[in-house]
Amino acid sequence: MIENKKAYLRYLTTRYETDKLEYKRLVAIVKRETRKIKKQCWETFVSRIEHDLHVRQINAYKIIRN
Repeated sequence: MIENKKAYLRYLTTRYETDKLEYKRLVAIVKRETRKIKKQCWETFVSRIEHDLHVRQINAYKIIRN
């Protein structure tokens, strides 16, 4: 993120096409990593919910049986 800001500031001061491309490349990397992290967090959240529902179902059946 810090590199991204530095690249953006460099592009604003120089207005060179190469600096713009470098900035855009860093933006794409940050977006890709953000999506990957969000997807991993969501999958972890969903798997925990599925696990909790499964465990609670078993406990519910034990209570109903007794």
